[in-house]
Amino acid sequence: MSVKRKYLLALKEIEKIKNESKDPIVLSKNVLDYLRKNFQKYNWVGIYILHGNVLKLLEFSGDRETEHKIIPVDKGLCGMSVREKRIVNVPDVSASSEYLQCFLETKSELVVPMFFNNQVIGEIDIDSYDKNAFNSNDEWFISKVCEIIAPSIDSYLENYIKV
Repeated sequence: MSVKRKYLLALKEIEKIKNESKDPIVLSKNVLDYLRKNFQKYNWVGIYILHGNVLKLLEFSGDRETEHKIIPVDKGLCGMSVREKRIVNVPDVSASSEYLQCFLETKSELVVPMFFNNQVIGEIDIDSYDKNAFNSNDEWFISKVCEIIAPSIDSYLENYIKV
């Protein structure tokens, strides 16, 4: 199966997960688990939501939780993605002065901002244990995943988030 076809089929599956999950937390967990299970290089996958000047970990799929449950937007690759409103793809985290280490095994990281009504509301953060794990196909794919789940995440932010 071609890479493009795999991504397109995965997007259909994620749409299905969204339609079956009315609760934004359940949706987040199910999407993250799906991504990690079906994309071997996605070793840790998390959704951070933007709350004021910090990113808060909403859900994750990985072997263990990160110590970085709250990240100021002026710190790390996750903060950079939100500040600059752009995808951050770092092929070798050891070469990045912005990298906040979560796991010793992480070699590369992809952070894709999530937009709703042209505003950043959060992001999907992916760690890989391989260097150079992510390419433009991953960037496009995870951007599409963000588009699919952003309305549900925004609904959560509007209705449930507390200071």
